[in-house]
Amino acid sequence: EAAELEPKVEALAALLRQGERDRDKITTPRWQAGYDLAIGRTLAVKVRTEGYNSMLALAKQGLKFKKEKSDTWELRPIDSVTVSSALAKDAEDAKKYLSRVVADHQGTPWAMDASKELQQPLGWEWHERFTDVAGRIARAEENRNRPRPETPEPPKKTRRDPPPL
Repeated sequence: EAAELEPKVEALAALLRQGERDRDKITTPRWQAGYDLAIGRTLAVKVRTEGYNSMLALAKQGLKFKKEKSDTWELRPIDSVTVSSALAKDAEDAKKYLSRVVADHQGTPWAMDASKELQQPLGWEWHERFTDVAGRIARAEENRNRPRPETPEPPKKTRRDPPPL
C-alpha cells in the first residue's frame, strides 16, 4: 500500500512546494495556518511513506541478526530519519512548518492538528527480537498430524414431499 501511495504523496508535496516562495506574501492568519499545516502534514506523510518503503527494500536485500538467539525483525517508528539525506531534509521542513503552526496559531484547530502530527515519529528502524518462530512452526506442524476430535453428526434432514393438491 505504501508503494502505491508514494507517487501520489510525492506529487502533492511537489505541488505544495511550488507555493513556498510565495508563503511570505500570505497575510491572512487562516491562510498561513492552512498552507503551513498542509505542506507540513504532506511532507510528514511523504517522509514516513518513503522511509517505510526504503526499510522494506533493506529487508528484501537481507538483514543479518546481531544476536544469536534473535529470529524476528520488527519495524518500529523512531524520531530520526536515517535512510537518506533528502528525506531527512523533508522531515526537517515538515517539523518547521508544523512547529510554526503550533507557535503562531495557538488554540486553533490547525495548531491542534499540527501538534498531533508532531507527536508521530517520522523515521523507521529495524529491531531484532526472539519470538520462537521455529518452536511455533514445530507446534503447528505437530497439531496438523493429530486427528480432529469427533463431533457428533448433525441430524439428517429428511425431504418432505409437498402436500397433495
